[in-house]
Amino acid sequence: MPKPRIIYFQQYLAVGATEEYFYLLMQGMDKTRFDITFTCPRNVILDSLATKIEALGVKVYRYSLVTNNFLYWRSFFLKFRPDIVHFNDPCLDGIIAARLAGVPVSVMTHHTPELNRKYNLKGRIFEKIAFRYRRLNFIFTSEFDRETGIKKDKVSSDKSFVIYYGLPPEKFNQRYDKKKIYEEFLLPEDCRIIGNIGRLSSQKGQSYLIEAAPFIIERFKSVKLFFVGEGELESELKAEVQKKGLANYFIFTGHRTDIPRLLSAFEMLVMPSWFEGLCFAVIEASAMGLPVIATDVGGLRRSVIDGKTGILIPPHDPKTLAKTIIWMLEHPREAKEMGLAGRKYFEELFTQDRMVEKTEELYDILLRETTLAVS
Repeated sequence: MPKPRIIYFQQYLAVGATEEYFYLLMQGMDKTRFDITFTCPRNVILDSLATKIEALGVKVYRYSLVTNNFLYWRSFFLKFRPDIVHFNDPCLDGIIAARLAGVPVSVMTHHTPELNRKYNLKGRIFEKIAFRYRRLNFIFTSEFDRETGIKKDKVSSDKSFVIYYGLPPEKFNQRYDKKKIYEEFLLPEDCRIIGNIGRLSSQKGQSYLIEAAPFIIERFKSVKLFFVGEGELESELKAEVQKKGLANYFIFTGHRTDIPRLLSAFEMLVMPSWFEGLCFAVIEASAMGLPVIATDVGGLRRSVIDGKTGILIPPHDPKTLAKTIIWMLEHPREAKEMGLAGRKYFEELFTQDRMVEKTEELYDILLRETTLAVS
């Protein structure tokens, strides 16, 4: 009996948490059971991702953005006859094409349903056609996101499923030399690092951490606040830091590939986001045994257990953010206990093996349902 053919469909020109999610799925998927192909645009931004995935033994198909329309994809699906197409976030042309080509199972992981996608009229029409398709199944990464998708996008409840992000535990088991990190960033030995990891954008709320900084520095002079990542607000945030006279307290690291190593030197991870799905950075911090301070929004409510693995605070509230950071710096024993509880929580819910297992189970169920419907 031939193996089910799965096409993992990437449309966006980005390499971040959602793309890492796809990579980890394909890395862990049982390739003796599934025939896997990854497809993404032919663009330099995605070259590193495509190379990583190809190294897994997965077939990679690169396409031109010029041909990226539902007619092209309809012909593609008719030619390759996949059993499952798994879309990474809304890929409207691909979803409609899968419908027209009669692909048996369509799945879309909807990472941030709360996001205002700002489509034009054509996009809104396409989205309505795509999302109301009864064969389209939705994976959400938290219960909150599922509720949001059902309410905001009119997703059918019986076609929506929750599968949490998962990361490989072994990636976070290595011990790192904190002293070398301090040497790299020219930090004094008594320095205490407050970390934020994520795209430098309004969604992530880094400006609130800048607003909170003077209150923290007044109490603790030997702190550094790390912004790890890149984004459209980088220049603006740097200018804000300079304007407030805080340049000596902030470090912008840019994009880093050694997140576990950096986390090993942090006292805590702080995520003052406006909205979030199930945040990769929070799961990484928990995997490293680090306490988390995060806003009480979206998937953060699932990835942080308030008072146990970290502390949840209201969004848009720099004073409460400052008070909470100060409390955690003043209570290192309680902070350490939260970090240890976070590691246990990670091992229970947020491992790569669990994510892959739950996804394979969903594929099997959907394929069975399709077979029964045909017979």
